[in-house]
Amino acid sequence: MLLASAVGALVVVGLLTAVAVRLFFATDRALVTAERAVRRQQAWSNERTIFLTMRARIADGVQTGTDAVAMGSSITRVSHRAIAAIPFGILRAIPATRERSRRIQAVHDERAARVYESIETMSSRIADGVRRRLIGEADAIGELESFEQTQVLEVEWEITDEGGPD
Repeated sequence: MLLASAVGALVVVGLLTAVAVRLFFATDRALVTAERAVRRQQAWSNERTIFLTMRARIADGVQTGTDAVAMGSSITRVSHRAIAAIPFGILRAIPATRERSRRIQAVHDERAARVYESIETMSSRIADGVRRRLIGEADAIGELESFEQTQVLEVEWEITDEGGPD
């Protein structure tokens, strides 16, 4: 009877050990899977940060280009007005062409101002459109949520009894 009890106890201990080993391997597999998912999430987050930074740099470059266009347009506007004033000044000095040259210069100056304003406005609108397309109105976190990347902390992990350790 003592022998049967010892054998029974040995069998129970063996079964419990087998169950414990199996649970250990299943837990180990789940841990390895979770670690890999966290690494993937971190890599994706790092890449996304780099991606957003590059887009912001491009948007800043477009803004710099827009500022250069505005500055060039302003310089050209002033130069154009100064150069155009020379022949109009000569024509105003002649009594027979004075009144007509004033009207023509007024029309010229108004149309030239519209052209330069249009150039600056279009350049500014293009830059604003590019900036909105590249970095959006929302901050980077809001933009991150729009992509279909599974968040590791939102996943429920399930331990299964398949195979051994990876």
